[in-house]
Order: sequence, then C-alpha cells, then structure tokens
Amino acid sequence: MDLVDGILANDEEVMVPVKKIWQMLQFDDEYEDISVPTLAEFNRLLKTDDRFEFMPPINYGNIYADLSKKEKEAKEIEMEAIGFFSGERVKLRRKKITGELLASMVERSVDRMSNGLKKIINTGLNNKEQEKRLLEVIKKTEQLQKQAEKIVKRLREEEKNRESL
Repeated sequence: MDLVDGILANDEEVMVPVKKIWQMLQFDDEYEDISVPTLAEFNRLLKTDDRFEFMPPINYGNIYADLSKKEKEAKEIEMEAIGFFSGERVKLRRKKITGELLASMVERSVDRMSNGLKKIINTGLNNKEQEKRLLEVIKKTEQLQKQAEKIVKRLREEEKNRESL
C-alpha cells in the first residue's frame, strides 16, 4: 500500500478513482513486477489502511441503461480511455483540500468533461438523434465552463485573501 500512497501523493487529482490506480498497477510497464489482486480485493485492501479515505462512488454506467451488457462494457472502456472511471474514489487523509486545490480540481474536471465530449462527437455517432443530444450537452458544458471559471476565480481570490491575513 506504500506504492498507492506514493501514487496518490504525486497525482494532480486529490480524489482518484480506485479503478484507475488498479489499472495503472496492472498495465503500466513501470509496475510490471508487481502482483496485483482483483479489483475487489485491491479495494478491500485500501479500505483496511488508515492512510486512505473514500469518496462516494460515481456511476457513469447509468447513461447506458438501454445497451446490452457487451455494449456497456465497450462504452465503459471508451469512457476510461478518456479519463472517466466509474466507482469509488480514494484520497490520502493527509492531503488537505484547500481553496486552490479545489479550484484546480474544478478546472480539470470541467476541462476533461468538455474534451471527452468533443472526442466522442469526433469519433462519429451512428444515430443523428444521439449526435443532436450530444451537441446540446456540449453546449451546456461550455456554459458550465464559464460558470466554473467564475467559481475558480472566486475560490482563488478567497484563498489569496486568507493567506494575506
């Protein structure tokens, strides 16, 4: 678990998907000599270590409710390839969430969402209705980005004001 501690300490994200870390340990050449348990066992081991705390799971799979199991699995792989992992998030207890850190998290999250949606639209959709809906979501995401920019600016100003006291 020391290895996971190091990964989390150096990751730009504070709350990292457990599955992302598990896949990293399983598939990255850097960790090829490490024996990695199943995802469920890995998750259980993390939960027994007091250095880590867990955030509620995120489930992107709900958006694919009308697809077959095989199609859902394919979509999950696509989502993970662009950085969207379902499941629990883990963070180091010692890594405190500051205003600046929160602002950076919001920026990265909104940017990743926007870029991911644009990648999806660029892959070409088979269904015109899906494409139309996705374009609407992209438009709303752009509005969200503008709102997020205001929030980030305010968070950074508040952090700066606290530091100057």
